[in-house]
Parts: sequence; structure tokens; C-alpha cells
Amino acid sequence: MTNKKNLPLLIFDLDGTLIDSAADIHIALNLVLKKYNRAQVSLPTLITHIGDGLIKLVNDFFPEFELDSPELENLVNEFLDLYRDDYLTNHTSLYPGVYEFLSTYEGPKALVTNKNIHPTRRIFEHFKLDQLPWIDIIGGDSLPERKPSALPLLTVMQKIGYAPENTWMIGDGRPDMKSAIAAGCKKAAVHYGYSREDELAPYKPDLILQTFLDVKKLLG
Repeated sequence: MTNKKNLPLLIFDLDGTLIDSAADIHIALNLVLKKYNRAQVSLPTLITHIGDGLIKLVNDFFPEFELDSPELENLVNEFLDLYRDDYLTNHTSLYPGVYEFLSTYEGPKALVTNKNIHPTRRIFEHFKLDQLPWIDIIGGDSLPERKPSALPLLTVMQKIGYAPENTWMIGDGRPDMKSAIAAGCKKAAVHYGYSREDELAPYKPDLILQTFLDVKKLLG
């Protein structure tokens, strides 16, 4: 294997990259929609709305409310209460090979997700990912800006003095690609996650991952 000192910094997205969580999000969202007599949403439709954070997700199905409105905040909290308490990991799983790779990779790694930090940490605990060494775990509410801003990636790189050219953002969504471009780092597009290939192609990813195991290609 490459010398540890030269191993790249790997920054991972969470939903659709390390974990398949769509089924649990789907159940919790439909319960909120049902309460307010809204039409139920199919799983394939829900998947197209994952990636931009919880507020945007809920707002997509309650578009009459402004993003910063108290009405939307109440709906988001209702979803969170259901999701955190009853559906966080019922049907959620790690993609094949995730734990094995993360537990043996000797270079620096971090997580940058638009999911709020509290459910993110609980998911990490459930899958014992919290027992692995991470440079940082950044949620959508950890910093003043989330993906597609460069701030989360720059924060991780600055923490250990890594240059963008030796850093990879690995994710399945447009926010991941946009954040990588803004930060100047390399980008690996995940094609087994929640975005279609044609949605990520315009961002010209440096590498495409058809399965998580393809992450090994980042190491040369």
C-alpha cells in the first residue's frame, strides 16, 4: 500500500454513499404527509429529494411555506421526532464493504453530510462507525454553511493541513459535486446512490463508483 503520509484525505457523504437510509426516511415522511392529508409519496420519488438537507426535503412537499417560516420549522421537528425516535435505523443499512474499508483505511477520513448532526451521530453509533478514527464528522447544522458550500470541506482540510489536490469528496449528490468544485478538491461520483448518472455527469467527476468497493481506485 502507498505510504501513509501520501494517502489522500477521503471525505464521505452519508446517505446514498455509506448508508442506504431511504426506506426509513420514506416511512417517516409519509406519516407526516398523512397527518396533514397530503398525498403519499413513492419511494422512488422520495429518493430524488434526498441530499439537500432536511429543511429542503420537507419544504419540497410543503412548498407553500417559506424555508425560514415557523410553520415549516414545526413540520421539520415533527418529521425529526418520528425519524429519530422510531425509524432511524429500522431499515437502514451500510452498503457492502463500507465498514471493512473504513476500518482498515490508514489515511485520514472525514464525514460531511447535510443530515443534521444528532441523527448522524446516532447512526454512527448504531453501525459502530463512531469507534473508528475520523478527522471530523460534520452535519448539516454543524457550520454556518452546508454543501454545496465549500466551507465544510475546507474546514476538514484546514484541520489537518491537507491540500485540495490530495483530497477527495465522495458522494452521490449534486451538493457533493458542487462542494468539491468550490473547494478545489477531487470528486468521486457515486452511481449506486440516490442520484441518476446524468444528474452528476455535468460536474465531470474525476472518478465514478459503481459500487462502494470502487473506492479503492482512489488509492491508485
